[in-house]
Amino acid sequence: MGLFWQIVSLLSVWLIYGVIASFFVKNSNKRDYLLILLSGFFGGLAGGAISNEIQIPENIWWLSEFLKLVFAVFSMHGLKFIFEKTGFRK
Repeated sequence: MGLFWQIVSLLSVWLIYGVIASFFVKNSNKRDYLLILLSGFFGGLAGGAISNEIQIPENIWWLSEFLKLVFAVFSMHGLKFIFEKTGFRK
Protein backbone atom coordinates (compact mmCIF):
# COMPACT_ATOMS: atom_id res chain seq x y z
CA MET A 1 0.00 0.00 0.00
CA GLY A 2 2.95 2.30 0.64
CA LEU A 3 4.10 1.95 -2.97
CA PHE A 4 0.63 2.95 -4.17
CA TRP A 5 0.75 6.23 -2.26
CA GLN A 6 4.26 6.96 -3.48
CA ILE A 7 3.06 6.58 -7.06
CA VAL A 8 0.01 8.75 -6.38
CA SER A 9 2.17 11.52 -4.90
CA LEU A 10 4.58 11.36 -7.85
CA LEU A 11 1.73 11.61 -10.36
CA SER A 12 0.20 14.51 -8.46
CA VAL A 13 3.46 16.46 -8.61
CA TRP A 14 3.65 15.85 -12.36
CA LEU A 15 0.06 17.05 -12.71
CA ILE A 16 0.78 20.19 -10.71
CA TYR A 17 3.82 21.06 -12.85
CA GLY A 18 1.84 20.31 -16.01
CA VAL A 19 -1.17 22.39 -15.02
CA ILE A 20 1.00 25.36 -14.06
CA ALA A 21 2.93 25.00 -17.33
CA SER A 22 -0.34 24.99 -19.27
CA PHE A 23 -0.99 28.54 -18.07
CA PHE A 24 2.16 29.70 -19.91
CA VAL A 25 1.71 27.81 -23.21
CA LYS A 26 -0.60 29.47 -25.71
CA ASN A 27 -3.63 27.47 -26.91
CA SER A 28 -2.96 24.51 -24.65
CA ASN A 29 -5.97 22.52 -23.56
CA LYS A 30 -6.11 22.05 -19.81
CA ARG A 31 -8.01 18.78 -20.34
CA ASP A 32 -5.25 17.15 -22.38
CA TYR A 33 -3.99 14.98 -19.56
CA LEU A 34 -1.39 13.14 -21.63
CA LEU A 35 0.28 16.44 -22.51
CA ILE A 36 0.07 17.64 -18.90
CA LEU A 37 1.51 14.43 -17.44
CA LEU A 38 4.28 14.11 -20.02
CA SER A 39 5.36 17.73 -19.72
CA GLY A 40 5.36 17.45 -15.92
CA PHE A 41 7.39 14.25 -16.16
CA PHE A 42 9.97 15.65 -18.57
CA GLY A 43 10.14 18.96 -16.72
CA GLY A 44 10.64 17.23 -13.38
CA LEU A 45 13.20 14.87 -14.86
CA ALA A 46 15.28 17.52 -16.65
CA GLY A 47 14.93 20.19 -13.97
CA GLY A 48 15.69 17.73 -11.19
CA ALA A 49 18.75 16.39 -12.99
CA ILE A 50 20.12 19.87 -13.63
CA SER A 51 19.44 21.07 -10.08
CA ASN A 52 21.20 17.98 -8.70
CA GLU A 53 24.10 18.54 -11.07
CA ILE A 54 24.67 22.16 -10.03
CA GLN A 55 24.08 21.26 -6.34
CA ILE A 56 21.65 23.95 -5.28
CA PRO A 57 21.93 24.68 -1.52
CA GLU A 58 18.98 23.76 0.67
CA ASN A 59 18.32 27.34 1.77
CA ILE A 60 17.27 28.21 -1.80
CA TRP A 61 15.22 25.05 -2.48
CA TRP A 62 12.74 27.09 -4.50
CA LEU A 63 15.33 27.47 -7.28
CA SER A 64 15.16 23.73 -7.91
CA GLU A 65 11.37 23.88 -8.16
CA PHE A 66 11.62 26.90 -10.47
CA LEU A 67 13.96 25.00 -12.78
CA LYS A 68 11.51 22.08 -12.88
CA LEU A 69 8.68 24.43 -13.76
CA VAL A 70 10.69 26.16 -16.50
CA PHE A 71 11.57 22.83 -18.07
CA ALA A 72 7.94 21.72 -17.78
CA VAL A 73 6.88 24.80 -19.75
CA PHE A 74 9.52 24.16 -22.42
CA SER A 75 8.63 20.49 -22.68
CA MET A 76 4.91 21.28 -22.94
CA HIS A 77 5.60 23.71 -25.75
CA GLY A 78 7.78 21.15 -27.53
CA LEU A 79 5.36 18.28 -27.03
CA LYS A 80 2.43 20.39 -28.21
CA PHE A 81 4.38 21.26 -31.37
CA ILE A 82 5.26 17.59 -31.96
CA PHE A 83 1.68 16.44 -31.33
CA GLU A 84 0.32 19.00 -33.80
CA LYS A 85 2.87 18.20 -36.53
CA THR A 86 2.37 14.44 -36.29
CA GLY A 87 -1.41 14.72 -36.04
CA PHE A 88 -1.49 12.81 -32.76
CA ARG A 89 -3.44 15.55 -30.97
CA LYS A 90 -5.25 18.37 -32.70
